[in-house]
Amino acid sequence: MRKQKSFKLRSSGRAVSDIQRRLKKIGYFIEDEDSYFGESTQFCVKQFQQDRGLLVDGIVGPETWQDIVEASYILGSRTIYLKKPPLVGDDIKTVQLWLRTVGFNPGPVDAVYGRETMIALKEFQHNIGLKNDGILSTESIEAFLNLRTALEKNVEVDFPHHDTDPQSSLASLEKQIIMIDYGHGGSDHGAIGPTDLPEDEVCEDIALRVGNLFRILGTDVLFTRKPGQGRTATKRIELINKSKASFVVSIHMNHSTNTKAEGSCCYYFSSGKHSSSLGKKLANFLHREQMRALGLEDCRLHGKNFNILRLTKIPAVIIEPAFITNPKEEALLRKPLFRQKIASAIFDGLMDFSKDQYRENKD
Repeated sequence: MRKQKSFKLRSSGRAVSDIQRRLKKIGYFIEDEDSYFGESTQFCVKQFQQDRGLLVDGIVGPETWQDIVEASYILGSRTIYLKKPPLVGDDIKTVQLWLRTVGFNPGPVDAVYGRETMIALKEFQHNIGLKNDGILSTESIEAFLNLRTALEKNVEVDFPHHDTDPQSSLASLEKQIIMIDYGHGGSDHGAIGPTDLPEDEVCEDIALRVGNLFRILGTDVLFTRKPGQGRTATKRIELINKSKASFVVSIHMNHSTNTKAEGSCCYYFSSGKHSSSLGKKLANFLHREQMRALGLEDCRLHGKNFNILRLTKIPAVIIEPAFITNPKEEALLRKPLFRQKIASAIFDGLMDFSKDQYRENKD
């Protein structure tokens, strides 16, 4: 479509067909015949112009055409990277808003993929555990989508400080300290998968990914051991009880002598007539998210009397997202993107639990 030409009622041709195709793509219903600018096309153009804050005249001139082009780029429909002239579109504007929401400054939200946006995306990719190449690929989009809880509210973070809107979903994390316990370590590798994947390696990687997600939002995260090092369950429990953490999530992988055993489950404290109501609620939130994100067999919630559940003074949950002894699930656990899905499910579950507690305390 030539910039100098405008299209209006009773125009026709390939350019009109292109206008109609793009408007239909973004949700406008056009009844006119293809390639003919009739009253239905004019009505949709006016509606589009009103939606975008343009002059409402029903004519597709250069400015309206540029906006139609930008709006027709839906997130995921193309690979976004730094180039000259820069890529422009609503998909880039969405990414800029998402970056601001999770605490990375992409510069002005102008729908232009410039150097500032690229640097912000690279920082996000680094923190999330992806290749930090500044290219918005399918993996990066999926990582954003996995941050569903934070992104849903579209809370923009002021720069350079990480200030929290008191009415936002992030307000529930103020003054919260999250403790992450990840199983085994050191000489104790835990369960070993059919192709020799050790449980401690998987748990450690997922735990660090969870920590990165919360640090993006400026939330304190503590771990019960250092990467690559071991610490007995007794010492980990002591550390948890001495900390000022609000709750603890212990990450393990399930295992069985039956290699067909599969699925995801969560544990909370329960022994006879005594149980942890907060622990069960936390387990519910976490399990719901891992079932949504992972799509594995539902092995449900279980009340157990394990030491880390019974002896800790704060709500505690053990999450076992998959069976490392199942060949198919072990293969999934080898994939960084699947580990990121687990980490994001834990993140979303903890965010939902925090918001629920925040609302209860506020009431």
